[in-house]
Amino acid sequence: MTVRRRFLLASSFARLIQRQRGGLRQIEGFFPERPGRAALVRLEESRGLLILRTAGHGGETEEQTEVPVAHAHALLDVCAGEIAYDRTKLRIGDRIALIDQVIHPRHVQLVTLEFDTEKEAGDFRPLAWLGPEVTRDPRYANRAIALGSLRESPDIPLSNTALDGLLDTLENRFPDQPRPHLRRPAANQSQAAKAAPGHAQAYGQSNKANLDEIEEAIMREMELTLQNKRS
Repeated sequence: MTVRRRFLLASSFARLIQRQRGGLRQIEGFFPERPGRAALVRLEESRGLLILRTAGHGGETEEQTEVPVAHAHALLDVCAGEIAYDRTKLRIGDRIALIDQVIHPRHVQLVTLEFDTEKEAGDFRPLAWLGPEVTRDPRYANRAIALGSLRESPDIPLSNTALDGLLDTLENRFPDQPRPHLRRPAANQSQAAKAAPGHAQAYGQSNKANLDEIEEAIMREMELTLQNKRS
């Protein structure tokens, strides 16, 4: 499970972070949503992904698998809404912050942090350079932005304290945060990890899913005729 907290960010701060750390252009297209489940396609320059997200009591579970770029483009053409952004990953202590400069359909800058538990998320103390928190504001979810729920770009005030805080973060100096409790995996989990060393996880607790299963789920939700495009 993954628990996320999301904050707004001043556009000048987002530009400074991208100038220092680079970024990756991403495009996400969203399919019709069902209660507790969401399906989307993501294009990351030279890589396409199909993603299923399932909401649970402890957070969100994400499954994803890679698809040919041509298939990703075809899926984007039939999505209900699309969002494009430049993403930069910035380390904050032992955690990675995702800095997104949304460029379509509206300009807005967002910072997303991911946690393993609700407690870890609640214990995190927002840094001075982060803007207002919008975790519980549905307008700032990627899907909602893609579908046009955000009517105007918010104006985030700047201050010397916020700028100094960002410069400290870029120089790997930041306030102490509560450290998460490290849990030792069970013996069978360790063996499973050793048996599949090449299995990569994206977005913290994301698990790679079988392509056929994901395509079938999207087929049920969209009733698209993609039978001849399965790999």
